[in-house]
Amino acid sequence: MAGRIPRNFIDDIIARTDIVEVIDARVRLKKTGKNYSACCPFHNEKSPSFTVAPDKQFYYCFGCGAKGNVISFLMEYDSLEFVDAIEELAGMHGMDVPREDTGQPIDPAKKAQSKQDYEVMAQATQFYQHQLTHNSQSAKVQQYIQQRGLNAETVQYFQIGYSPAQWDGLLKAIGKSRDQAMQLRDLGMLIEKEGKGSLYDRFRDRLMFPILDRRGKCIGFGGRVIGDGTPKYLNSPETRIFHKGRELYGLYQARNANRGLERLIVVEGYMDVVALFQAGITYAVASLGTSTTAEQIQLMLRTTSEIVCCYDGDKAGRAAAWRTLENALPHLVDGVQIKFMFLPDGEDPDSFVKTQGKEKFEHEVAKAQDLVSFFYQNLYEKIGESDGDFARSKLSQLAQPLIDSMPDSEYKHAIASTLSVKLKRDVAVNKIDKVSQAKAKQAKMNAKGGKKVTPIRMAVALMLSRPHLSQHLAHLSESQLNALASMEEPGIDFLVALLRFCLNNPNSSAAAILEHWRGTAQEKIVSQLLMWEHHVEEDNIEVVFLDAIEKILALFVNKRKALLQAKARMNLISNEEKQEYLQLLKVR
Repeated sequence: MAGRIPRNFIDDIIARTDIVEVIDARVRLKKTGKNYSACCPFHNEKSPSFTVAPDKQFYYCFGCGAKGNVISFLMEYDSLEFVDAIEELAGMHGMDVPREDTGQPIDPAKKAQSKQDYEVMAQATQFYQHQLTHNSQSAKVQQYIQQRGLNAETVQYFQIGYSPAQWDGLLKAIGKSRDQAMQLRDLGMLIEKEGKGSLYDRFRDRLMFPILDRRGKCIGFGGRVIGDGTPKYLNSPETRIFHKGRELYGLYQARNANRGLERLIVVEGYMDVVALFQAGITYAVASLGTSTTAEQIQLMLRTTSEIVCCYDGDKAGRAAAWRTLENALPHLVDGVQIKFMFLPDGEDPDSFVKTQGKEKFEHEVAKAQDLVSFFYQNLYEKIGESDGDFARSKLSQLAQPLIDSMPDSEYKHAIASTLSVKLKRDVAVNKIDKVSQAKAKQAKMNAKGGKKVTPIRMAVALMLSRPHLSQHLAHLSESQLNALASMEEPGIDFLVALLRFCLNNPNSSAAAILEHWRGTAQEKIVSQLLMWEHHVEEDNIEVVFLDAIEKILALFVNKRKALLQAKARMNLISNEEKQEYLQLLKVR
């Protein structure tokens, strides 16, 4: 890739695209009032609960909660990565996708190379699948598959194959020319002998597990030895299309089997994923290593809100779980859950589900340890038997840097509050102020239902659906906006941020606003308010918006007066603040 896609191009491509047209080409929509409806493509239902709002360029399902703009829909429905969804939309309009570092489209040669790479990996997948039943060792391989308890449907679904027990099986099959052979080498499928230049197959006499990206394209392989050879598992090396720390084995299959994944279980091995899937636990993925990376955690959180990390209960398994926790902390925002489960010694998910069954395994999943509990359990194990002041000091020394790495969230409050109790003293939590506490409290209230229609909520909802309303506040200076944002009211900081965005992007749409906050803690707020029915008549939207703003400004003036008055009484008020106070006294 040449660089990041410019934000203005993303906004432009959204503005050019009609979400109704894109969705209707995949799911037949029916006009219902001002919106369109259909049976949701992301979960099974008999009566339509899937709604597309053309004025907001936004879709929402009242059944499963699927929601987003046209980019979100393509990512979910067509199983595309974000960049691929942008390129799909650009192709619809005959446009090339520019990149920020050069301002030029992707190099056509690199694009052609990427296409060829995927084609070669698809050929390798087909070759290994063919060898599974047409090789001289097929009987041995089939016997091994039966011993592992895999049926034909599972083998086919995961495209499992077999690499022949010879040095040049793949090379002879699809690496006939020098260029083809060198491409296979670059993709990690062949190894070049040092100093000799000759090539040979990397994978030999192994059960082959294709690693698929989110589009279902093969980008690498994991090979499991048949028998007692070493290494037990052999993986593709890093290549131009395969980056181990950014991919998850089984994610494509899990997303295909479950529209709207409520949970993902992270296991260590390919066979664990396949065995769980066959047992009916179709939401497991493997991290392609002993611990889960930050990139993999972010990838999963774009798919689900709950992650359960399943590890062996031995020392190595717990160490891997702790590394996963450290990688997860910077990404723990409100609304997500990360838990940890440890299997008995000598068990892995594959063996456990075969002997104990699906129900017992899912019972263990339900008992998974919450992150806060695992966090302190592990720290106490590191401290050891010591107690008293030394233990408290050591606990603070270990915990505080980890807490500081977290974004403001209920998780951070929970871990910090627990540390405060354990230390028997107050602990300073960086960047946690009254505003974030109020937001957390409001979030809990909202989760219980019965959201209060405040002026801030109404103003945000109306500006999301009609961004041009922001022009009524174009006269506010930057210092006035900063002062307004500092007011301790739930949602005021987001209202000001939204106002700034709309003022800087006067022609933006609701879909562009949603895209701007993609992947942030505010994305959920935008989505919720876009689907909220405010029941304001079209002709009254501007009047209601201005009334809400007037109430917010009145509240701000009263609070500011009270603050400055308190400062004056304590003789702490500056000359500038005196002038401001006198001006505010004139406001009625």
